[in-house]
Amino acid sequence: MTERTTAERHDLISPVTGEVLRQVRLASHEEILASAKRLMAIPIEGPPEDLFAFFRRLEGNLKTRREELIRTTIAETGFILHDAEETVDAALDYLASFETFVARHASPDVVYRHSYSSSTRRSMRLTSRPYRMIAALVPQNASLSLGITILTAAICAGSRVLLRPSLQTASTGALLAEAVAASDPPEGRLDVVNSLAATFLEAACASEHVEVVHYIGSNRHAASVLHQTFAAGKLCLLDGQGNGMLYIDETYPLETATRLITDAATRFNGETCTSVNGVLVEESLYPRLRHALLESVAALRLGDPFHPDTRVGPLFSAGQAGSLRALLHSEGARLIGGGEVEGAYIRPAIAEGVHPGHSMVREGLYGPCLWIHPVRGSDVPRWLHANRFPLSDAVLSARPDAIREFARVSRAPRVCVNADPSIESMFEPWGGYPPGSLNPVSPWIQKYRQSYQLDGHHEEIATAAGSAPTAPVEL
Repeated sequence: MTERTTAERHDLISPVTGEVLRQVRLASHEEILASAKRLMAIPIEGPPEDLFAFFRRLEGNLKTRREELIRTTIAETGFILHDAEETVDAALDYLASFETFVARHASPDVVYRHSYSSSTRRSMRLTSRPYRMIAALVPQNASLSLGITILTAAICAGSRVLLRPSLQTASTGALLAEAVAASDPPEGRLDVVNSLAATFLEAACASEHVEVVHYIGSNRHAASVLHQTFAAGKLCLLDGQGNGMLYIDETYPLETATRLITDAATRFNGETCTSVNGVLVEESLYPRLRHALLESVAALRLGDPFHPDTRVGPLFSAGQAGSLRALLHSEGARLIGGGEVEGAYIRPAIAEGVHPGHSMVREGLYGPCLWIHPVRGSDVPRWLHANRFPLSDAVLSARPDAIREFARVSRAPRVCVNADPSIESMFEPWGGYPPGSLNPVSPWIQKYRQSYQLDGHHEEIATAAGSAPTAPVEL
């Protein structure tokens, strides 16, 4: 795939066919500023019930577009049919259940007393208020699901949102925008903007109305995004790529482990932040698991992602496939299976001979490949702590003590226990990207509300806090 972009349009090229899927008109800096101003000019009105009714209408309108969304997702990303179906159906389920989710997980305010040893009418109430506007950039590997998650969470939090889909997934972004428009959205709450990422970020930083920039994307750009937003006085939420590691000991069934690891390394072509990139194997198990994984990976069908029997499709570009193959051969690593490249396709691969300082171990892989290495249990922390981007680690073991110890020493904000880490839920708490300290693991709605403290007499701070969905918790 070769991107073609001019000052006013972008050619969206399919990694499957190499053909132009769509010409995308790019919004200018001035148009993005005008969109933010237009949203801000409209007062936020109406009860929460109106928002949930909009989400139900959106679910209905997306459901009528289900088949088109699935076909478009495959053409844009190269994800196989099963994975594209999973993406679209998860989004529909999320919208259908969102009101129930919010009702069950409302976060109460917390009240602290000024003194716990003397009589006082003064207390402190930890509460929250919505940020005025969120400007969010979402990546090519999860544009639809993250776009829907962000717009529902931001609107429910009481914020407005400017959503910039990845240009590589602009066709699904357009289908989402059409469904939103057909669903009678609440006025002044959201806009979907196609633009260059740099243009969008510059406009968000320049806008007096945007308070939060939420960047979800490549690790390569995260530091510069943080620097730019800091200079503009904006709150920045960073979510970058993850580097998933998995540890398995000899107590876990070999056949089950082989299937789970194969799926976790290749689901969505190995291009998610929770894909398994490296496997640490208890020494006594290593020869058997190595053999089983080589057989399992070799059996995967690589090819047309529209075919129901295909297990791995193309990456986003031929350049990505070539770079991945070079990485598998780098720094003394040995490619022991797969790795052949043809265009944007790379045959699922396994490498060994790595060490904690190796780039694959420290920064991960982006594709249907993984490294494996034998270890003693006491060596696991050293390998885990070498990881620069630990977002999701996993442990496979029947020993409770081994599971507890792994969870204790892992630095990942998400630890999967005897489960495939590449299977995610749109309802799950999100965050914890290691280089960014302002985005801890938390519910999405909470991310788009600013926590603050009310300090004063009990009755007066209760009045200032206003009505809340749940009674405050007093500590």
